[in-house]
Amino acid sequence: MPKEKNPQPTRQLFAKIREDVYLDAKAKSAELRVPLREFLENALISALRDEPADPQPPPAARPRSIWDDEYLSMQSRQPFGSPVELTGEEAAAILQDAIKPAPANSAESGDMDDEDYRRR
Repeated sequence: MPKEKNPQPTRQLFAKIREDVYLDAKAKSAELRVPLREFLENALISALRDEPADPQPPPAARPRSIWDDEYLSMQSRQPFGSPVELTGEEAAAILQDAIKPAPANSAESGDMDDEDYRRR
């Protein structure tokens, strides 16, 4: 599928940044399945609008996830290829979380927008 042409004028950006910041941004863009260029563009727009870069619903509004565990969350933010150490219980919980059925109001009802699709 061909890329959409951006009708707006663009500028090429060059910057030397720390390698760890670059790797974190690259990993996050891969996790979100968006090109790094688009990820950085969205981050810049959010910064200019004084919006949080990754808005999250309040903890009470979303169901508890295995990724709410501080240790697992920390490991999930490591660059691709980093070793991951899990106990048998953690591995089983991750697998169960990954294969649990989707909520009834998501893809089955046809209400899935682009943002929901990216999160999956």
